[in-house]
This record gives sequence, structure tokens and C-alpha cells, in this order.
Amino acid sequence: MTIMLGSVLAPICQTYEWCLIGLIVAAIAYYYFSWRNAFNYWKGRHICGPNPIPIFGNLLSLSLNPRPLVELEWYKKYNQIYGTYILGRPRLTVAVPELIKQILVTDFHAFRNRSTKEGASSLATTDDNWRRVRAIVSPTFTSGKMRRMYPLISRCCDDFLNSVDKDVSNGMNEVELKRLMGAYTMDVIASCAFATKTNTYADPN
Repeated sequence: MTIMLGSVLAPICQTYEWCLIGLIVAAIAYYYFSWRNAFNYWKGRHICGPNPIPIFGNLLSLSLNPRPLVELEWYKKYNQIYGTYILGRPRLTVAVPELIKQILVTDFHAFRNRSTKEGASSLATTDDNWRRVRAIVSPTFTSGKMRRMYPLISRCCDDFLNSVDKDVSNGMNEVELKRLMGAYTMDVIASCAFATKTNTYADPN
């Protein structure tokens, strides 16, 4: 009985094995051609950039190494405009001041969908939400108001330098830069937005 059952099931099992192998090969081929087409995006537009890795794109290079150093290396190698891939999505990096101004000001409406890592600002809003956010934020940063903020920011900078000098005079060879910059940022925000002088360096809480 066992021999008969085995003789019946053997061809069926072999058929399923070949079907499974065929599905795996088809899936690999599909993803290979899909990723190849995705990774030809910048090449088809004659824009240079680092070679992507299948599935990951250039994400591994940015994750495993300090991001500023990697981007500086790419900037030196591929010039001021180069294309990268985050997973399968193309991303353009622009380091030309005139183009940056055009993207962020003149043609902002055409470049409004950005990565959310850039923060909850008009730079990160999607679709038509950028109009509403920009209408709220823009009056705060007019040239006249920015000029009036400058003395406040300058005083905050003086407090920052005094705090560093105090730490050095007390014999400190190293400082916690994240804490100091956080205190400086909070001091600037409190001074400019709320007209409040905080003592964040002496009292972080």
C-alpha cells in the first residue's frame, strides 16, 4: 500500500516542485527587470550618480556611513547635480545655489512633494497643502521681520559662546554639543517667537 501510494504521489510532488521553481524564477525575473527599469531613470535623463544596489538603491551607503561624508564624496565625484535611489525611488540632489532658489521660490509649486524627514514645514507638505502652510508661515519670515530678529539671534549666539568659554575655563576638554546646540536653538526660538529670555545653558530643564 505504501509503495503504491508513493508511486502515485511521486509524479505529483515532482510537478509541484517544478511549478515552485518556475514561480521563483518568474518572480526573480520580474523583480530584476522592474528594478533594472527603475534604476535606469537617471541614466535615461543623462544625469550621473552612484551605482545603485538592487532593492536597496543607494540607501545602504547612506545608512552604513556618515551621510554628510557620503554626500560630499558624491558631490566631488558627480558634480553639483546628481541622481540617487532610495530603495527604488529616484532622488535628485541639487547643489547649485541659483537652481535651489528657483526650486524653493519660483517653481516651488512644481516641487512641493518632498520627503517627510525634512520636517513639518512648507518644504515637507504634499499636494495643495503647501499653499495653506506657506500662507501661514510666510508672513513670519518677511525681510523686515528677519532684520529685526537678527539682534536677538546675535545675543543668543553671544550667550552660546559665553557658555562654551565658561566650560573651557572650568577645564573641560570636551562638551556635549547636542545639549549646547539644543539649548541655543531653544534660546533663539524663545527669544524670536515668544520674546522670552531663557536660561537654557544653566538650567536645561
